Amino acid sequence: MNRELRHRVQAIALGVRKWAEDQDANSTWPTHDLGCWCAIASAELHRRLALVNIPAEIHISSTGLMSHVYVVVEDHVVDVTATQFGQNFRDKKVFISHLKEAEVLAYWQSEDIIADSKELRLHQERTGWPKSQIALPA
Repeated sequence: MNRELRHRVQAIALGVRKWAEDQDANSTWPTHDLGCWCAIASAELHRRLALVNIPAEIHISSTGLMSHVYVVVEDHVVDVTATQFGQNFRDKKVFISHLKEAEVLAYWQSEDIIADSKELRLHQERTGWPKSQIALPA
């Protein structure tokens, strides 16, 4: 990813991160680290990237007991909810890393690639995700 694209993606991702933090703060049980917000935030990020014609994919990984959703732009993971993964990510409001470097951790080992937020919702509903974690409609 070139520097200009990375800068644009990071700015959009920071906006989505702020949006998700506000949503979380106003929820019944705030998480403070955006745990369980990955699908909702990734769908929003994907929609906002599409609005400015930045091609992206929604990826899903499964780590045994949990699944994780994130966005990939030009072979780079863009994750606005990585803060849920402990101390090494607490200070990263937006995690951007080349997919080959990121996939050393199970959180970013893609098992499914989803075209858009609508397809993500359908996938989540079919596979029994908790209703509170299902991506919002477009």
